[in-house]
Amino acid sequence: MIKVSSLSVSQRGKVRSHNEDALYSDDQVGIWLVADGMGGHSSGEVASAIATEEIYNSLKNGLKLDHAIIAAHQIIRTQGQQSLEQEGMGTTIVAVKLEDNEFHVAWVGDSRIYNYHLGRNLTQLSTDHSVVQDMIARKELTESEATTHKQRNLITQSLGMHRDELRVGQRTLRPTANGQLFLCTDGITDYLSTTSLHKLFDEAKSAEELVISVTDSVLNTEAGDNFSFILINYNVD
Repeated sequence: MIKVSSLSVSQRGKVRSHNEDALYSDDQVGIWLVADGMGGHSSGEVASAIATEEIYNSLKNGLKLDHAIIAAHQIIRTQGQQSLEQEGMGTTIVAVKLEDNEFHVAWVGDSRIYNYHLGRNLTQLSTDHSVVQDMIARKELTESEATTHKQRNLITQSLGMHRDELRVGQRTLRPTANGQLFLCTDGITDYLSTTSLHKLFDEAKSAEELVISVTDSVLNTEAGDNFSFILINYNVD
């Protein structure tokens, strides 16, 4: 039996005039969603809001995680085609559904999910759908070089994109010990390295302290983007 509790933060950062991220967190049902919207005017926040609402409702109605994401993608794309102001809007998504003592994880874009084994290590469960990640896979770029590459913010997949096929990343985690899941937008990972995040996890004495430490650490950088995250604590009985 897995028991969960979550904490979340979503802020516009130091530069952006509004927040295009969206979160959805339901510990009782076991659904957690983080979306990072993009598009002109207010279209990004429209796309991320549609994504989180539609995926949540679809999952509650029994749809599988990847099917729920694809359904939201079609709704965003259709709405973008019907409005000049919202044309081309899109969003990333990272989603978790707890079912039968397993975390079912899915993502599109470069929002990420990490798993932290208490006192041990921080592991990235997702793989970015991005130009630099594709270059890393082809061994044209190292992980270190990717952090400063001029195309590091270009993603290859998003909900709402004008392509016939959406590639949804998926994996399943069945924990055997207590730990934490960390879902976040690139407003976190563009400014805090995995090493820096790992140190914050190791040093935090509580979930509340960790949330404050991550938020303060981002705000101590230029914080040029919206940033959002959900921290899920899980205990295995």
